[in-house]
Amino acid sequence: MPSDSLPIPSSTRLAALEAGQTAIVTALGLVLDTLQQQSNLLQELVDAARDEPGPSPIITSLDELTAAVVRMGAGVETLAQKFDALPNAISAALAPGPEAGCASAGSASP
Repeated sequence: MPSDSLPIPSSTRLAALEAGQTAIVTALGLVLDTLQQQSNLLQELVDAARDEPGPSPIITSLDELTAAVVRMGAGVETLAQKFDALPNAISAALAPGPEAGCASAGSASP
């Protein structure tokens, strides 16, 4: 019987999931750092445009771009938080124990 047909132990699967989750969180951290740097640079551009005499259509565009980068950063931060919680959620879902029985009993009651 080939070894690739044997079931993979839960601990091995959890370790692989944790390694993948760690890589994703690291990548998200880099994205957040980049977005913060972009936000800082955009703010410098907005400040420089405001120093110019008279109204500038560039200010409106830069303000909108800055707001979009901030929203994107908030979205990535939310995603990173969900990935941080993933290992505990997976472990809880796979762990045998009284919690599983309580969850079933709790879902059966009105």
